[in-house]
Formats: sequence, structure tokens, C-alpha cells
Amino acid sequence: MTRARFKTEVKLFAINERADGKRWQIIRQHIQERFNVPPPTVRAMEKWGKSLNRETITAELMKDVKGQLPKVEAAAQMQVAQNLLPVLFKAKEAGQDMETAAWKWFFQWVETWLGRERFKHLIEEYFAEQKGSLASTTKETKI
Repeated sequence: MTRARFKTEVKLFAINERADGKRWQIIRQHIQERFNVPPPTVRAMEKWGKSLNRETITAELMKDVKGQLPKVEAAAQMQVAQNLLPVLFKAKEAGQDMETAAWKWFFQWVETWLGRERFKHLIEEYFAEQKGSLASTTKETKI
């Protein structure tokens, strides 16, 4: 069995970029910059665009997630035991809000896991989507 050369995230990015009307060479450049990997060939990306549908993408994402779960689970357990519990005890002793301390620790951990730039990008994208959702919800309620 051959291993997929590119993660599903890269494939989805390429398909979305093409749907936005970008040229293949620009997409290749963006993939290299964003994911820090050698870009796929134009032929491979064209194939993704023709062969990937909702079911295929879902299956690939589930496979990716299942592969990552053991690593994430082990890292999470170790982080909680070694790092979160002391943060919570320290916050309690200082009379600080333990929930806030836990969330700050969690965001720092995610940032460390993903890297600062990727974490920042995901947070900005999340808030931009939320702002769009709130704007559309506000328009719908006025109608």
C-alpha cells in the first residue's frame, strides 16, 4: 500500500485556490509557502480536482485524524500531568481564576503544537468567519 504524498489539508487548499480562479503555478507557490513542502505537480492537482468528492475527502480526513490520535492523546496526557496541574494549583494559591489560567495554558500549548504563524492564521480565520456569521445572522433577523 502506498502512502499519500500530500496531506488532505494540502489537497483541499489546492482545490479551494483553484475554485477561486488562481492559476496552478500560483497555487504551487502558495502551497510551498504555507505548508513548507515541495509543491505538487500541476498534473497531480488536476487529478485531485477531478477525483475528490465529499465522501473521498471525508474518508481521507478521518484516516488522517486516526493516524494523529495516538500522538495527540499521549502528548495531551503528558502535558496535563506535567504542566496544567501545576498551573491550576499556582492560580488557586494566588487567588486567580483557575478556568482562565487553564484556557491560557491550553492556547499556549496549541500554539506550541501548531507553531505561532499557523496558530495565528487559524485564530484570525476563525474570528473572520465568526464576524461573517454574525453579520449574516443580523441581516436575517432584520428581514
